[in-house]
Amino acid sequence: MPKAAFRMSFLCLALAATAPACQNNIGLPQDQSDGLRYPIALVADPSGKQVFALGANFDREYRAGRMRTIDTATDSYVLNAKGEVTATEVPSFGGSFAMDPVPGATTTAFHLLVPARDDDSLSVLDVTAATPTSMDCNADLITGICGADHHIAGTTGVFPVGDDPVAVALSDAPTPTDPAEHRRRRVHIAAANNGQLTVMDYDPTEQPINLRELDIVYMPSGLNSIVVSPLTGRAYVTTTRSASIQTYRMDPGPSVDKPWVIIQEPSVVLPASSLADYGRGLAFSSDSSRLYVAWRSPAALDILDVVPDGSGVPGNRLVDTIVLGSKPSGLAVAPTGPGGRDLVYVSCYGDDAIWVVDPVVRTTVARIPMRLGIHEPGVDATIVRGSPFAMAAVNVPKRGWQLYAGLFSVPPIAEHHIVVVPIGPGAVKLNVADHIVHVAPGVAP
Repeated sequence: MPKAAFRMSFLCLALAATAPACQNNIGLPQDQSDGLRYPIALVADPSGKQVFALGANFDREYRAGRMRTIDTATDSYVLNAKGEVTATEVPSFGGSFAMDPVPGATTTAFHLLVPARDDDSLSVLDVTAATPTSMDCNADLITGICGADHHIAGTTGVFPVGDDPVAVALSDAPTPTDPAEHRRRRVHIAAANNGQLTVMDYDPTEQPINLRELDIVYMPSGLNSIVVSPLTGRAYVTTTRSASIQTYRMDPGPSVDKPWVIIQEPSVVLPASSLADYGRGLAFSSDSSRLYVAWRSPAALDILDVVPDGSGVPGNRLVDTIVLGSKPSGLAVAPTGPGGRDLVYVSCYGDDAIWVVDPVVRTTVARIPMRLGIHEPGVDATIVRGSPFAMAAVNVPKRGWQLYAGLFSVPPIAEHHIVVVPIGPGAVKLNVADHIVHVAPGVAP
């Protein structure tokens, strides 16, 4: 695909004839609410000082979705120097995004790569290392979303990132002989509707980054989540419509113009019932030897042994299936178990709870209902409830391990809070939905 196809402007008025999804946003107001509506994904920075939260604009009430930053010292959304809400607009119906630190950066601390189904796009947000941090992507004044140099879109009928891109994962490139290639990073993009799997790469020191297409393959439709093993470089992809996990690796390509190609490997077939809704979230253990899978049919956490053999090929062996509540969705892993070993946190969307699994003894050790354990000022604790979906386990400075969980509820409940749960050993309110993220500067919990 020509490089020029990757630099598309998303001007709804200009593309109205060819972009019906975009056309639906014309005339809609900007979301200026204090909170975050339909939190679909959460990612913490390595320091534990902030969490990036993506709102999906699931009901299309506004012209775009939003990315906001949570200050974990106060569990409040970051405001600017004037005390105003700060948010960066992204296309609606976003998905699981990825964060990449910028090597040796003095101004830009991270890149956030955000997929969106509304216009079949990938947006790149530059997170600036300031106090507080800020996000920028050369936003368009008409639509509010990122400019052409930060935004790949398929609204003209070309789908460089697939039809309904829903998840992004990052990985290192293997060490090549060319030093310029050594620092490149790979971005893996899974698209739900047509099963397109796209791999690109880029130099993270460039500003803005310039994405280079490596290869595209097609898998079963319904792709949902993707992770890449740091042990083997193998990628694992769940699909909601197939009772198996798709796997692939990257091999050297045939030419300079095709330096790397995707090699699909045998899928991992998992036990399934007849509900026809299967794989959701994926996460590795802290040592990357186990792959955890949120499985919906039957509702369970599947544990896979992905340790490589002597030739570097992972075993991909099913170790156990742990029965959970309805509709497992997101996963988070933290060293909060006995002796500092991993526990796995699974958001069960249909159960209004988060289940905690000890993968060593292979059993659930707690169930965390999504109801506040204390009264929040101005919030009725009997009302704050809903369906947990996205999660991030964060080792917060001076507070220890906290679990941030987004409530992706739909009417008539429609609670869009992000709930904070202490999960560190010895916490006073261990495994209790303690409070929500504030919409104004808060007091440190």
